[in-house]
Amino acid sequence: MANSPASTQILEFQTPSSEFIRPFHSVALGILERLTDPNLDIPPRTMSERSQPKRFPEFCDRRLKRIGEILADDTSRRNFIAKIYRAGRILATIAVAGYALVLIAGILCFRFIGESNLTIAYLLYFPRIVFLIPAIIVFPIGLLFCRRVSVLLAITSAIFIFYSMGWKLRPEPTATPSSPGTTLTVLTYNRGQHANQSLQPFKNLTDPDVIVLQEAGSRAAGYASAEGYEKFLHTIDEAEFTILSRYPILAAESIRVPSSQNEIPVAARFEIDFEGGRIALYAIHVISPRDALRSYRRGAFLWGVLGIPGTPFGKKREAYQVFWDNRIEEARTLRQIILEDPLPTLIAGDLNAPAGGYIHGLFRSEFEDAHPAGGSGFGYTFPGTTRNPLSLGGPWMRLDYLFCDSRWETEWCITEKERPSQHRAVTAQFRLLEEP
Repeated sequence: MANSPASTQILEFQTPSSEFIRPFHSVALGILERLTDPNLDIPPRTMSERSQPKRFPEFCDRRLKRIGEILADDTSRRNFIAKIYRAGRILATIAVAGYALVLIAGILCFRFIGESNLTIAYLLYFPRIVFLIPAIIVFPIGLLFCRRVSVLLAITSAIFIFYSMGWKLRPEPTATPSSPGTTLTVLTYNRGQHANQSLQPFKNLTDPDVIVLQEAGSRAAGYASAEGYEKFLHTIDEAEFTILSRYPILAAESIRVPSSQNEIPVAARFEIDFEGGRIALYAIHVISPRDALRSYRRGAFLWGVLGIPGTPFGKKREAYQVFWDNRIEEARTLRQIILEDPLPTLIAGDLNAPAGGYIHGLFRSEFEDAHPAGGSGFGYTFPGTTRNPLSLGGPWMRLDYLFCDSRWETEWCITEKERPSQHRAVTAQFRLLEEP
């Protein structure tokens, strides 16, 4: 068969003259000759072949046809809907009940494990509201398919809000003046990174008898001569702590804990003459875990779960866990020192341990926490004003505390409402139950 002149010319023009390309030139020329041959008989595809569906469309067509038949028949349609509802109810029950169990497990893990595990310690410092976000989806599904189980989820969520998040459903307390010799009002405030915000408005609102300041070393003289603090006739510095008191301060001493991660004292004991009787007031400020928490952002906190003992991951978990084990031992030692004090005892300061965690539980198991006993709302004190939408721009943790031993009871507790600084102040009034 003769070559088509036009096709030959085109190929000769477009084909390189290289010896390497020449074999491909012959193949391409043969294909072009076959395609341009008018005598070549290539049977066209029939209409049935062109319209024949592929495998997946054919499957979909069969299923849609079957669904159409079911929906067209009343009995089949009702049975089909009933099957879908039963399946949805089973899945919804599993999801709702499972989520409720997760919330209960979270409460127990925070309280009884807490800082004892690297992963849970990291999660303790998250806004607790994060753990309730799935309820936005799970709860409506539960109402649609399994209302009884949804009641369980509602109860579980309430327990989480009240116990783990620390919300107290009571009216905002009103600050009342102290009764000399009977009640004592104490204000605690960590003034570090105070953003030049005055403590005067909150001080005037709650009218404390004693002010306990952390990160305020060597400022007693300044407060003694400052306007608005004239009634605090007795002031003293001890390590980083400053005490302003209406009552005489009889003694002051720093407390160093052998297991402390900080070289400076973590607490100080002050002995106060309370209308002729002696009481003990402990100011505390445990080292911040900020640097440790920042170092976990790339996933190191997961070693608390993945670090199985006896594996390389287990060694990494042990290395990271040392920091938290030291904090727990420090808290235990400090608690024991305070428990052995013979005088009626109050504790004020920055524990740097979130409420609902293991370290907080060590103190709450022996001392009364003023906010749960006499406060309202969440009582969050850290980190002041934020840009976190989950906390509505406010704090999401309670790190600053006022405790009392069994010889006192809490009358009321008020947390400062607005403050751009890192910490918010807390004031509580305590009633003495026995003579000191």
